[in-house]
Amino acid sequence: MSNVSKQEERYKRITEAKIYPLLWQMALPSMIGMIVSSVYSMTDTFFIGMLDRTELTASIGVVFSFISIIQAIGFWFGYGSGIYISRQLGKKNEKEAEVMASTGLVLSVVVGVIILLGGLIFLEPLVLLLGGGISDGLMEATVSYLRITLISVPFMLAANVLYNELRLQGSARDSMLGLMVGMLINMILDPILILVFDMGVAGAAFASLIGQVCGFFLLWYFTGRNGNVLINICNSKFDFCHLKEILTGGAPNFCRQGISSVSTVLVNLAAGAFGESAIAGVTVALRILAMGYALVIGFGQGFQPICAINYGAGKYCRIKKAFRDALVTATAFLIIAAIMIVFKADSLLSLFSSEDAVREIGTSILKAQCTVLPFMGYYILIGMLLQNIGHFGAATLVTIAENGTFLIPAVLILPLLFGFDGLILCKPVASVCAFLFSLVVGTRVWRKYLNEKGV
Repeated sequence: MSNVSKQEERYKRITEAKIYPLLWQMALPSMIGMIVSSVYSMTDTFFIGMLDRTELTASIGVVFSFISIIQAIGFWFGYGSGIYISRQLGKKNEKEAEVMASTGLVLSVVVGVIILLGGLIFLEPLVLLLGGGISDGLMEATVSYLRITLISVPFMLAANVLYNELRLQGSARDSMLGLMVGMLINMILDPILILVFDMGVAGAAFASLIGQVCGFFLLWYFTGRNGNVLINICNSKFDFCHLKEILTGGAPNFCRQGISSVSTVLVNLAAGAFGESAIAGVTVALRILAMGYALVIGFGQGFQPICAINYGAGKYCRIKKAFRDALVTATAFLIIAAIMIVFKADSLLSLFSSEDAVREIGTSILKAQCTVLPFMGYYILIGMLLQNIGHFGAATLVTIAENGTFLIPAVLILPLLFGFDGLILCKPVASVCAFLFSLVVGTRVWRKYLNEKGV
């Protein structure tokens, strides 16, 4: 079967198949990818934790905030180009989809090289900015980890763009394989380089670099195959129209992840007032919580191509049905996840640290956040819906609410008022406020959307 025939078959399936089975078909590969991604994000912490050096574990949390910024840029370009590609495929405009796919990739590589060079030149000031300067040991470990991580930035950005472009055009399997292979290589190399070769955080960084490079080339291999849009760098167009679509379409993701990175830095700085154990405890707890969020985001990623392609095809009832089904499923999962995390908090934390202080801090944070976890399914999914139907302004306001609009003030105020208890309360307070805000914004836009479409 030719690539064009495969594109036609995919279009028919997304616009005509039964919604709930289709939702799972599209979501399952993304969920598997997000599970692997979450495990992968904790792998460095796990093996570094086996060295029983708190400053090394803390350095992982410090550099993670920088990696989050890079991922934010990658998802910015990837979502912006990918959503546009999906809408064009819904309109049967394959040539324009190819132009956008190529433009997004080239843009990511250029920006990646700029960040690489700038980061190497201003390495130590960057470490201080990220919150890695509270002790000489933490500073040294963070510099070692970040220097190697910078080399992977162009590959990381390009891989994120390709992953999202493939996923948003409905190629869930290929995007998952490209993502997973790179991460699995990283996970295999972590214990070898960190423990066997005794390279510490430098080993973790090298493992990530090799994994990123391998993942990028596999994702590129999948373009133009299996019904996927062909990428040819000669087709890239850096005109106002294409850059505007990338920057506005992906803005909600960039703002969410960018703001999350800023808030992570602020949380690290706030936790630093209570010592390295507090930073390590916060780092490990947030990684565990990320697993629960990742599964819901993965399920939501299955909803996104259904939403965007059906929007381009004018089939709005299918979008609403898919959203409702996704919301019920996500909420049920988060209720189960919250119960399991509460009862297994200490056991989960003991996998990453043997220090009592780290486990105690992490347990308090996990239990506090689990009280609000079930409400976050709506918050995540409504942001995705708004973005994929073109309400980028509302989507941006919603996606930055939890880790930006509400968490940043909470981090600046609550620890000053309530000390360590205030630090623990920051995340759940921000989550509750974000949910209520998203409910108001989402309801208004949803009603307007229904009235506009007359369905």
